[in-house]
This record gives sequence, C-alpha cells and structure tokens, in this order.
Amino acid sequence: MRCYVFLAVFVAAVIVIECGHTFLGTNVLRQEVYHREVQYSSKMFRKRVENMTFTMPASYGYGKSIQGILAYDVTNSDASANVTAGGLGFNFVTLRMKSSRGDDIHFDVYIYA
Repeated sequence: MRCYVFLAVFVAAVIVIECGHTFLGTNVLRQEVYHREVQYSSKMFRKRVENMTFTMPASYGYGKSIQGILAYDVTNSDASANVTAGGLGFNFVTLRMKSSRGDDIHFDVYIYA
C-alpha cells in the first residue's frame, strides 16, 4: 500500500515538473472574475520576466477572496508562472511570468472567486 502511495506522488511530481501551466485552488462552482491573455515579445538570448497584478474590485462584494488561479501556457514551452504575492484566500494576486531563453511569453490567465 505504501508503495502505491509513493508511486502516485512521484508520478504527480514528474507531471507537475514537466508542465508549464499553473493551477492553484479550484474553479468548480466558482465565478470567473478575471480573464486576460498576456503576451510579451521575446528578448534575443535572454529570458523575459514580467509581473501581472490583479486586485479584486469592490463590486464583487466585501469579504470575497480568490479561490482559483489558472495560468495556461499557450506556447507549451518551458515558461513558468508563479504567485509572488497574495493568491488563494486574498483579494489580490501578483503573478511572475518567466519565458524560456529567447521565447515569447504567452499565457491565458483566469482568476476565480
């Protein structure tokens, strides 16, 4: 039994490492509060790093927080998106997006409350 649990965790870790997409929280029965297609051109022989900040507007109600974040890498490259501030349980989030060397940044970002 312990072997199966270890194997499942190992396979999940390998899948997460190979994937350039970021999934945090849940979007099941959640309202989509933000969607943006983020694109930046490449820099020759350099990695491009950009930050995107989202703050939940007051029109969604006091006390609402972010329940899900999806940053989908459209180019399927080695780009990454990481939460550097806020995130799940907060009303704001800052995403740091980094491309692979010499490639564009192209993410579809969805935020759910």
